[in-house]
Amino acid sequence: MRLRPFLFVCFVCVPAAAFAADIQAVHVGENVSYANPEASYWTKAPAVDVTLMAQPMALPRPATTTTSTVKVQAVHDGKWIAFRMTWQDPEQSNAGHLGEYSDGVAVQFPLKEGTMPPVFMGAKGLPVHIYHWRAQYRQDRLKGKPTMKELYPNMAVDMYPLEFINPGAVGQFQESEKEKFSPGRVSGNPQSYAKTGVDEIYAEGFSTSSVQEGHGSVADARWENGTWVVVISRLLAPEGGSTLTPGGKGWAAFAVWQGGKGEVGSRKCVTMMWTQVVLDAVKAASK
Repeated sequence: MRLRPFLFVCFVCVPAAAFAADIQAVHVGENVSYANPEASYWTKAPAVDVTLMAQPMALPRPATTTTSTVKVQAVHDGKWIAFRMTWQDPEQSNAGHLGEYSDGVAVQFPLKEGTMPPVFMGAKGLPVHIYHWRAQYRQDRLKGKPTMKELYPNMAVDMYPLEFINPGAVGQFQESEKEKFSPGRVSGNPQSYAKTGVDEIYAEGFSTSSVQEGHGSVADARWENGTWVVVISRLLAPEGGSTLTPGGKGWAAFAVWQGGKGEVGSRKCVTMMWTQVVLDAVKAASK
């Protein structure tokens, strides 16, 4: 007997609080491409509380909602837009050792203008553009990328290319040739290179994330007294990426990871609805 194919639809009850107020991206005269969490222009940007809940759709899912709210502000300078996100996290997690996970936050946008993809990472033909910041990238920038011995303190190896006690013993190799021994770099894997603090990702549904070469984005952050403040700055109109227009409207969605709670990949807290972003028109410079 041939069975008819059917469509399975999952309905999720979304509390009224999940519908956040519009995020007003205020036009400012300063350059916002530096991703500065402490910049004075943030006092001009209204803050919106965006509700999150434990990601409910894809396995593995988090057991509980660890981050229930992220406070979002936005400013733009006519070329760049910056999002400032603040949330509570009792411990700073940088994923410095094997088995540890990084704190993180992501901002997602519809990739194609005029489309409204499913908020859960889009769908086939309805791609999304994601900017994903990780605390481990900040740690790498401040202290340098960890060495193999730092990542695997109990490893035993006869030798590791170009990391010998006496590098002169293999004089035919130069430091510039070290990249030859990194398959990720040789193949052009963008995850193998230094970061600006943020990954740019395209996706068309669950398990389709593809890290792209950066289209113009930077990030910076601070953690203090159990609170993360993260700024992701991106071009308003990156080549091949999602576009936001001064004087226009767009959509954004958010996700937060608490690495200390074992959150990584699909184990995260997410917004259940798109939040509208309203951009101020560019104001003429005062004389």
